[in-house]
Amino acid sequence: MSTDHPGRPFRYGIRFKIAVSIGVIMVALMAVDILWNLSLQNAQAENEAREKAEVLASEMRAAWDFVDMNQDVINRAEDGTFRTKHLVCVVAAKSISMLFTTETDYSIRFTNDTPRQAANAPDEFEQEALAAFNADPERKAFWRVVDAGDGTRVFRYTEPLYVTESCLECHGDPVGELDQYGYPKEGMQVGQVGGAMSITEPMDIYAAGIQDSMMQQAIMVLFMMVAAFIGLYFVTSRLVLRPIDELRSAAGAVGKGDFNYTLTVPDPGERPRDELAELTGEFDRMARDLEALYADLEGQVRSKTDDLMVLNDMLNYQKRELKVALDRLGDEVAYKNEFFAIVSHELRTPLTSILAYARILNADDSLAPKTREAVGEIESNATLLLNMVNNILVISKHAAKKDELLPEPVDFVDLAQFVRKALAPIAEGKDVRLTCTVAPNVPLSMADWEKLRRILENLVNNAIKYTHRGGFVRLTIGFEDGKADSHSESEKADTNAPDGEDAAAGWIVMRVADDGMGIAPEELDQIFELYKQAGQSANRRYRGTGLGLAVVRDLTELHGGTVTVESRVKEGSTFTVRIPYVPVIEEEDEEA
Repeated sequence: MSTDHPGRPFRYGIRFKIAVSIGVIMVALMAVDILWNLSLQNAQAENEAREKAEVLASEMRAAWDFVDMNQDVINRAEDGTFRTKHLVCVVAAKSISMLFTTETDYSIRFTNDTPRQAANAPDEFEQEALAAFNADPERKAFWRVVDAGDGTRVFRYTEPLYVTESCLECHGDPVGELDQYGYPKEGMQVGQVGGAMSITEPMDIYAAGIQDSMMQQAIMVLFMMVAAFIGLYFVTSRLVLRPIDELRSAAGAVGKGDFNYTLTVPDPGERPRDELAELTGEFDRMARDLEALYADLEGQVRSKTDDLMVLNDMLNYQKRELKVALDRLGDEVAYKNEFFAIVSHELRTPLTSILAYARILNADDSLAPKTREAVGEIESNATLLLNMVNNILVISKHAAKKDELLPEPVDFVDLAQFVRKALAPIAEGKDVRLTCTVAPNVPLSMADWEKLRRILENLVNNAIKYTHRGGFVRLTIGFEDGKADSHSESEKADTNAPDGEDAAAGWIVMRVADDGMGIAPEELDQIFELYKQAGQSANRRYRGTGLGLAVVRDLTELHGGTVTVESRVKEGSTFTVRIPYVPVIEEEDEEA
């Protein structure tokens, strides 16, 4: 805030900022007003010029029509024979226009596309007007304000002249025949645009009037701006800046510990007159509370310290209780994981036996169709139940951090055929076409065979579950060279490949695609979480534990790989698992 006291340095305070802001706003408003009025007055001047041109054109057209209607009287003798007096419509019109424009700055011309005299040839504007009349026979006039070429502006106005019956005598058919004046006929037709009447008006008189009007308006607006600026400045200084100066002085005194400041405080029983009065009252109440606080600061500090000690003791007690609860919870989680692992492991033995006997029965050709169908149902459900038990066992080991890789050479052709054979009964039961394809360039790789089988069985099983009858599920396994890897450098750095590999020499890529129900975009981020399923609801059609994809994610990350999904609702899904290629140890020794 600037000050008015002599001897103090000038500051860019509120007064200066208000003055500059008001000045800028007023100048901007004046410029907008002047430009707006200038546009309006230019439009009005153009309208006035057009109205004058229309009146002149009407008068010239009336003279033209009068001479045209009296051609028989003017250019024929009493016996009816043609005897030209060289007084035709165009000659009369040109003569009248010459007499009219001799003493004025106006110009009236008659022109056409094929003038008989060079002086009547159309200029650039008149050619544009004739082209517009020929393009639109309904057009009545063509006008525009243009630059005259000498720094002045003029109004150009043009009206079309149409061919009448009387015009055909000199301008009709046959083309090229000389008329009575010795000019070749043009072959014009009745109703055709035969030429144009061009009127030019100076705009200087309008420009002078507009300039005077703008000057008067600018002076008036400037006077009003100055008056408004002065009024606003003094009103702002009195109603805003003076109370602010008082508040500043009071704040400075309170900051130094002096509460004997001078401040005009409104009566507490009355409603404040404005926001500044309300602010002054609130500042005074704050200062009085501060004064009381300073007076009893030591007692309040002692009271707050006692309260803090009580809260600290309570916090320590709650901390101990929380530790006990966390320890108990950890034990319960460990018991739960151990229980799941034991139960899952114990359930696998009878389920494996059920599955084995079901497959033996299914291989018996002497079974009746209904019996074979029942055995197939037993095999499918036993396979599903065994997958669930295996998933629970994997999740329990992962939660207990007891899951580890057991690398061995993996032949992915055998792996794919094993998965296909294990899940074929489920696919056949749903009439889903299951195919498995392994690219020829897929090498043997060191990996955990059992965990890769678990990954593929979960993905294929899910695909079959969410695919309608008559659909397809396709498992493809390929190999991507590490140099042509589509992963980003950051993804490569995040992979924890086995055997201490810093960067994968290649990637084993396993894709499971289907044409099933698909996954909604908003559910893609959570399908790999525990107990989460796509389309999860109380009455959902497809039941499950929500563990399959979580197992896929955990086992893939254990291999140092990644799993991604692409899906569209009602079109199907594609799950892609990438694990780093690790050469078989025997191959490395042979190469050495």
